[in-house]
Amino acid sequence: MKRHLNDILARRYALLIEIQHQKVAMEEIAQQFKKPLAVVDAGVVAVSFIRRHPALVSSGFAVLLALRHRNFANLKQHGANLLRLLPATIYLTQFFSREPHDK
Repeated sequence: MKRHLNDILARRYALLIEIQHQKVAMEEIAQQFKKPLAVVDAGVVAVSFIRRHPALVSSGFAVLLALRHRNFANLKQHGANLLRLLPATIYLTQFFSREPHDK
């Protein structure tokens, strides 16, 4: 009986060592995917922000378009051109603010 228990304890010890080696191997594999998954996570956060605040994003984009030339004398002309984009901005805001089940 004592020999049987020693065999079980030896097998248990060998399995614990094998488990530790597998944990180390899995940690090395996980390190390879850490940076790509961080980029994907940042992309998911950005997309969710755009879905939650489409008007803010589109108006920010419009401001960047208006100021890209940095010619403030022509800002009035750029503003008039950007006003032509207003209906499309309103449509996109309404489209992206809907829940997926509303589409």
